[in-house]
Amino acid sequence: MSDRYDDDFDPFDPYEDLMDLTGGESVPALEDPAAPQAPPPRSPLLTGLIVGLLLVVLSIAAFQLIGSDDEGDNTAASSTTTEAPDSSEPAAGSTTSTTEDPGDSSTTAPPDSAGVDLPDFVASGSPVAIADLTLAVDSIGPIQLGTSAPRSVGRLIASLGPPDEDSGAVISSGAFGSCEGDTERIVQWGPLVVVVIVDEDRTQTLGGYRLDITFGGFDSPTADLQTLSGLQLGASIAQLERIYDGFDIEYLAHPELDNIFELRSSNSGNLLLWGPISSADDSGFIEGIYSPDACGRFS
Repeated sequence: MSDRYDDDFDPFDPYEDLMDLTGGESVPALEDPAAPQAPPPRSPLLTGLIVGLLLVVLSIAAFQLIGSDDEGDNTAASSTTTEAPDSSEPAAGSTTSTTEDPGDSSTTAPPDSAGVDLPDFVASGSPVAIADLTLAVDSIGPIQLGTSAPRSVGRLIASLGPPDEDSGAVISSGAFGSCEGDTERIVQWGPLVVVVIVDEDRTQTLGGYRLDITFGGFDSPTADLQTLSGLQLGASIAQLERIYDGFDIEYLAHPELDNIFELRSSNSGNLLLWGPISSADDSGFIEGIYSPDACGRFS
């Protein structure tokens, strides 16, 4: 073997000593046999599997952590309490009731109540036969419209008996002919309704009437009421025109009642009676007979 430190020796060439070996010399060990062997490289498939499992575990842990936070928020929200409003002030839109004594239950007025406490109507005056309670432009038989309601309605009670319904003082919607927003009182016997106007000073005036088959109560004696000339509920249009020959009759469309008739004086053109009809054909019939509306009529 050549000298390791001759002039041609390159200390940085790992194969320098191999160049001088003879045929009888063995190749020296290239690595230190005492050094520990390096572990074999891992399989890429195994590495990917391990990484995937770690990601799954981390995802499950994160999901559970978020879920526990949400549950904590819900629990906190459900445990929040709202203080009750001060009982000394009623809530907006609420209706308060007054209890007179511990033994009485409190009552609440209906939504359309005018807040006016009126006495019940009672029978007064001599009774009038059904045949004499004829419907006219300004009266029901001898009972005049525009007069004191306690007296006029009292006489109707004496003639027809107690009413089926009495609304008491309510705010008018205009449906029965009184001015919308005014105070009215509706009293009913079967198909007959009378409209009472209530003034601010609680004065009650008989303002009008409506006889209508849609009000029901055909077993009531008022179902047989008729006009001075003999028109009654269920009469045909042909009968209407025959009875009121010489008067002006118009057939009109009404926004709420559909088809109506209007009976007017041929001299003055004033409205005398009106009401709903099934149609303007000869085969049509009278569904209602109304006095002129009470709105502004007696004020």
